[in-house]
Amino acid sequence: MRKHNQWRMFVISACLGFFGMSFGAFAAPSLVNGIAMFVNGKPVTLVEVYRIQQRDKVGQDVAVDRLINEKLHEEEINKRKIVANDIEVEDEIERVAKKNKTTLAKVKSYVESNGGSWDAYKEGVRNEILKKKLYQSISQESLRTADDKEIRGYYEANRDEFMIPQSIEAVKFYSKDNNALEQVLKSNGKVIPAGVQKSNEVLQTAALNPQVVLSFAQGRVGSFTPIFPIGDEFVTFLIQSKNNPVLIPYENARNLVAQKIVQQKEDYLIYEYFEKLRSNAKVNIVRLK
Repeated sequence: MRKHNQWRMFVISACLGFFGMSFGAFAAPSLVNGIAMFVNGKPVTLVEVYRIQQRDKVGQDVAVDRLINEKLHEEEINKRKIVANDIEVEDEIERVAKKNKTTLAKVKSYVESNGGSWDAYKEGVRNEILKKKLYQSISQESLRTADDKEIRGYYEANRDEFMIPQSIEAVKFYSKDNNALEQVLKSNGKVIPAGVQKSNEVLQTAALNPQVVLSFAQGRVGSFTPIFPIGDEFVTFLIQSKNNPVLIPYENARNLVAQKIVQQKEDYLIYEYFEKLRSNAKVNIVRLK
């Protein structure tokens, strides 16, 4: 089961519910810099609470809950020294723009023409990248501590997922331009830009990089592999047939099996992790009016 961002945010929000507390009605804070509460010793102001109420159109109790959620995320991100640089932010905005068949310049124009701040928009993207890296870090911890009995059980029950062909017939598409190959993938091979060459190949998996072998093993016949950098070129393969499949030995497949289990349980693992954080958090309410 693949990741679902909306579901992930829902389960985290649910797990961080502000249990057992009731707060006053929506009202503007009387003190601009007044402290509303402390979360593990870090202050949260009345203005922050009020801004969340206005931004999300929610009551005070929900705003407080979301701020506690944010502060716990910030604390974990800082503790793990997770960062997102400007290049990553620009790349993510460009990725989303391409997905929606537009450009970064048009995204910026749209944000600003609707009264938004471009710097604030980029900061929001940066925060989402930081959260994604945090969730990956939590998942990797679970991967390292996965129970061997559970891993072996999954392997035995799903052997067909861990079969690799001894040879593969494929069409190789290659170019020095990564963007050109992306066009090949997006069009499912119907568009072949200038500079992209192709050739028929019969590949022996024993001679391939293990990462490449897994991409072939998991890819469907008739589909493309991811794009691989090889030397000074970029390469993708259209899988045409897989021949003489054999089972990957458990010792070689263990990490892949563990990764599949963690992916299936990722939302719950994150939910459980933040639930523990919440239960150990020190939240001291000062005032909310």
